[in-house]
Amino acid sequence: MFLQEGPPAQNSPSSLVVNNGVRGSLDTLDAAGKRAKKLNWLTLFFNDLSLEKQFRLSETTDLHQSMSCMALVFVTLFTVQMLISERNFEMAVSYGATFPVLVLLLSIVFTGYLERWRSKMPWSVQWIPGLSRGISTRAALRVLVVSLCVLITLLMAVLNFVFIPGNNCTSISTNRTELEALKLYTVPYYLYCCLLAMLGVVVFVRTCMSVKALLLTLAVVVYLVLFLYIYAPRSNCLVDLLYNGTKPGVLKEPKIMAGVWLFMFYSICLILTRQDELGCRVEFLLEHCFQSEREEMETMENVNKLLLQNVLPLHVACFFMGKTIRNQDLYSTSCDCVCVMFASVPQFKEFYSESSANRDGLECLRFLNEIISDFDELLSKPKFSSVEKIKTIGSTYMAAAGLNKTASGEERKETEMSYSHVRCMLEFAIALMGKLELINTHSFNSFKLRIGINHGPVIAGVIGALKPQYDIWGNSVNVASRMDSTGVLDKIQVTEETAQVVQSLGYSVTLRGVVNVKGKGELTTYFINTD
Repeated sequence: MFLQEGPPAQNSPSSLVVNNGVRGSLDTLDAAGKRAKKLNWLTLFFNDLSLEKQFRLSETTDLHQSMSCMALVFVTLFTVQMLISERNFEMAVSYGATFPVLVLLLSIVFTGYLERWRSKMPWSVQWIPGLSRGISTRAALRVLVVSLCVLITLLMAVLNFVFIPGNNCTSISTNRTELEALKLYTVPYYLYCCLLAMLGVVVFVRTCMSVKALLLTLAVVVYLVLFLYIYAPRSNCLVDLLYNGTKPGVLKEPKIMAGVWLFMFYSICLILTRQDELGCRVEFLLEHCFQSEREEMETMENVNKLLLQNVLPLHVACFFMGKTIRNQDLYSTSCDCVCVMFASVPQFKEFYSESSANRDGLECLRFLNEIISDFDELLSKPKFSSVEKIKTIGSTYMAAAGLNKTASGEERKETEMSYSHVRCMLEFAIALMGKLELINTHSFNSFKLRIGINHGPVIAGVIGALKPQYDIWGNSVNVASRMDSTGVLDKIQVTEETAQVVQSLGYSVTLRGVVNVKGKGELTTYFINTD
């Protein structure tokens, strides 16, 4: 078995612990968690009361199979007693009264198979398929049905023994002909019926061991009283009939052997009941451990997804999640139309100082963190869903729009895509300026943004395996960076191509003139009027 009765644990003198072989096979389970889930060695109850309650209220899925086995035992008893006894009125009445009850209980536990036809049933009887599940999921109802079924079977095993003749056989023990007419040879068969009925108690799995032990104890006490005391004269007469008045050996004495057989079967049934209870509890414990482990894995997976989505854009994170990506595999994609923005706070360099008043620059960095965090909050707005933050370089905020690919069936023309991305990025840049103004109001500062925007094709990809970094490359990125570095405070500078797109969107622009851009030569640039 999975559990064994071993040396007492240090923290609990009476406990059953998980076998070492099982511990080795369950590598995913936490060792401390497994040792904490212990059973009482006598009652097999979980020491954790909440776990015990969950086990009691857990659903039993194989109750119909146990009931079928008990019904087979009941039919066997009826067949045996029909063959060995006269077809008297008492037997007809007893089986006629108990057989419909057993059929009714058996029918109830099999109603679950009607679930597939429930929708086709009349509304007034659609509750019938739920009877089986109601019993399986309710511990009290389950115990009631099982106890009733077991009591009926235990009773019918010995009930008709009461009605057979032979109570006054001792008075005619010298008349062999009259003794033979009593048909006392049927007495051992009723004992066998009792033993079979006791074995029927064991077939019910996931039923409380205490209930089954109580029923077995009640049955064996009643059987012993009947065979060894109340109807002992029948056994004596049977001995006189078989051995002609001589005393047989102990092993041939019906009364003694009845007690021995009943005690043996009682002990065997208790052992089987205990082993069944132990197996069910181990199975439940493993399922509970696996469920806890599964929930922890799902929680960790969700946390990892959130962390990955904070490091990488959503569409890039989805590429890596759920796949086995080798470290040398790269993610890269070409985007034909992306709007890139660089927004810097040049005044922060003058603001930053390492002095004792600002704790060696810590307070300056904390203020910069508040500014960047407020900028990041704007990304959560639905209208900026196409904007992706790329990175921050010092006090410069880099973002791009149009990196996430559109869904299939929604492909649009390149011009329309560029217009939408430029509009979204322009609105985001204006929102950044407004956010910084709000920060200045609360902090009594006068920081201004210097923003450069450009659009065009880029290459996006992830660099690094252990510490991945998402970035974009291309001439469009370099020009956008130059638009920022050559720009003016509180202005949004764009190239001539971008200015044409901005004008088509309804915004006005102001010609700045020709600007000497490092690595690009002289470019004509424009300022976007944000008033």
